[in-house]
Amino acid sequence: MENEKKKLRAAIYCRVSTTEQAEEGYSIGEQERLLIEYCNKHDYEVFKTYADKGISGKDIKHRPAMQKLLEDATKKCFNLVISWKINRMSRKLADAIKIVDLLEQNGIAYLSYSEPFETNTPAGKMQFQMMALIGEFERSTISQNVKMGMCAKARSGDRKSVV
Repeated sequence: MENEKKKLRAAIYCRVSTTEQAEEGYSIGEQERLLIEYCNKHDYEVFKTYADKGISGKDIKHRPAMQKLLEDATKKCFNLVISWKINRMSRKLADAIKIVDLLEQNGIAYLSYSEPFETNTPAGKMQFQMMALIGEFERSTISQNVKMGMCAKARSGDRKSVV
């Protein structure tokens, strides 16, 4: 009898908000392509791709694909979740920690394609939390900039209508 090593079964999670896609140019399709390529290179079986298109990362409750991923995680459908960056999973520190905690409780590892760290060590957990915190900061900054731009447009529009 051969002692075969069981392949890791990976769940891919992709997300893009329309603002980020427009500003930074990374699409759902490109995230998925890179992550499938990574899984193939490391001989991981891709269980499923979960994709939330055009949805903010500010919380997890309004993202159907994330909700399905978490549901499937509790059923232990896969051994690994991989995303392009931590901020694809969440741009809120508390939610990112909740997600990884739920995965760990179900024996599922989390991997960020572009941010090397291991959540099974104290230093790796700190790196993960710092990157998640940076994601939350970036979201807040983007939101603030968008609001400022909208106010400026509204003011310039008001002047035009008065003239």
